[in-house]
Amino acid sequence: MNNRFVQPRYDVYEMKFEELMVTLLLAMGTCFAIGLIFYENLVLASIMSLAGILYIPYRKKVQLRRKKEVLTIQFKDALYFLSVALSAGKSMETAMLDTYKTMLGIYPDKNSDIIRELEIINHRIHMNEPIEKIFYDFAERSKIEDIKSFADVIMISKRAGGNLIEVIKNTSDIIREKVEIQNEIENLISGKKFEQKIMSIVPFVLVIFLKSSGSGYLDPLMTDALGRIIMTIALAMILTGQLIGHKITNIEV
Repeated sequence: MNNRFVQPRYDVYEMKFEELMVTLLLAMGTCFAIGLIFYENLVLASIMSLAGILYIPYRKKVQLRRKKEVLTIQFKDALYFLSVALSAGKSMETAMLDTYKTMLGIYPDKNSDIIRELEIINHRIHMNEPIEKIFYDFAERSKIEDIKSFADVIMISKRAGGNLIEVIKNTSDIIREKVEIQNEIENLISGKKFEQKIMSIVPFVLVIFLKSSGSGYLDPLMTDALGRIIMTIALAMILTGQLIGHKITNIEV
């Protein structure tokens, strides 16, 4: 089978080797620097740098979410052009082909997710596969709620003999409204996200400032076991606060 027609999955994010190495080095380097700031000990800082490995799953999760958000927007555009083609009286086969050509003008990169999916859909239609099965498979691979809902509606519409054009148009409108609401929320909380990022840096800057002032105020925390336990607790509280702040500002529609 042509590699272009191999059905990709969107429920996992595979890092390229270069991306993995750069991400790992940056994460481990950041953890090492934090270790030096809080412990002033190369051995402890080196051990703490290993915590950077734990950042990789988080990075994959973030990238996967962004990938799904982009695919959702692209899918919304595809549905719009599909409904336009169907409204002009074209058959589903012709409408899907026209949608592919139109979307190729908007997304010229043939490796973009929506272009590959439209190629797969058109190929499967040409092989006389049912359109509802094609979209259902796409929904299963993407794990995107909007696409799954559309696939379910298509299946019900096919069985009940509903107005397919109206179904596609309504679904496109609903997805567009969700995207617009998500964008409005992002605009409203963008300032708070920036403040949260600044506040997450302040504790580290404060520790550096106190250490560089030459007053020796933090020396007891750097030289004995109890002091390092206290610094570890403080660091854990800072990281917990950052996680909570991230959760609060991560609003999904």
